[in-house]
Amino acid sequence: MLPEVVPFSRATQGGDQYTLRYGHQIVVKGMFLQSCGTRFDVNLKMGFSDNDIAFHFNPRFEDGGYVACNTTQKGQWGPEERLLLNPFQMGIPFEISFLVENSGFQVTVDGKEFTKYTHLVPFHCVDTISFTGGVEVKHISIEVRLSIWYLSHWLGTGFMPRPCWVGPNVPGFSH
Repeated sequence: MLPEVVPFSRATQGGDQYTLRYGHQIVVKGMFLQSCGTRFDVNLKMGFSDNDIAFHFNPRFEDGGYVACNTTQKGQWGPEERLLLNPFQMGIPFEISFLVENSGFQVTVDGKEFTKYTHLVPFHCVDTISFTGGVEVKHISIEVRLSIWYLSHWLGTGFMPRPCWVGPNVPGFSH
């Protein structure tokens, strides 16, 4: 995928039948551009308007660096949550993952847990992702990651996955 020009919005996967569900994980790979201001944002929202944003994730490089998180409903912002740590660096590639859980979005940055943002609007209404600010987006994907607990309840109480190993110490493994 070629880098996207920001700002832009894109449907999460193709309309109402592909809104976010429990277990979906949005993965964004990109880089903050030094020449384009002091912040960027990722918005998980309902439609292409900015009136209803379920999760506004906004890394900022001013005031020592922090990340602001928020929700807007019918054009009204809620109370801003500020995380006084900014794991992003100007000019350095990053990967952000937003995992949809029942109670909130679990956010990881470069494979490390960063924060959990409690849902203030139903996540299944989210059908659009948008970006603004000084960011070059190189990759966006939506993956399905379901927990073993969820799978066991979904498939029935008798389901218990067997572990699978691949490596040199496994019987029958050869190079």
